[in-house]
Amino acid sequence: MKIGKKINLLQKDARVCLEFSAFNDFPDRPYKGHRHDYRSVIAKGRLKLVDANEDLETFKRGYDLLYLCNGRPITPLESRKVMPNLYIGKIECDWNDVSAKSEFPLRTIEDVPFVDVYEMEEDTTSFDIKDLIVAAKARQKKTG
Repeated sequence: MKIGKKINLLQKDARVCLEFSAFNDFPDRPYKGHRHDYRSVIAKGRLKLVDANEDLETFKRGYDLLYLCNGRPITPLESRKVMPNLYIGKIECDWNDVSAKSEFPLRTIEDVPFVDVYEMEEDTTSFDIKDLIVAAKARQKKTG
């Protein structure tokens, strides 16, 4: 079986970094002094190739996701005569290696979804983040 350059590199050094982000622009309707909002997550971890002979359930889940992400109908793994020649990887990371940011301050889990500014009353008052600044300074004093 031919192995590609990226697989060779991952076998030498399996460290990976992922970044996911989403943006919501609303240039014609400023909300709390902003014209856009974003959410961003960065995770650092290690990629492990999944061997279908050792962990068929994880391999199958990755196989199904690969088809879904490419918008193709899934050919069930069980209906194939031979195991497909695919590399399926699993990324593992410690929660300490995950960080997130947002344009708008997030205080609760309910704040995570984007605000539909077109359904909100017009609000030009800037976000009051004094409480977040005080909490951050208190954390710094504890660790510093």
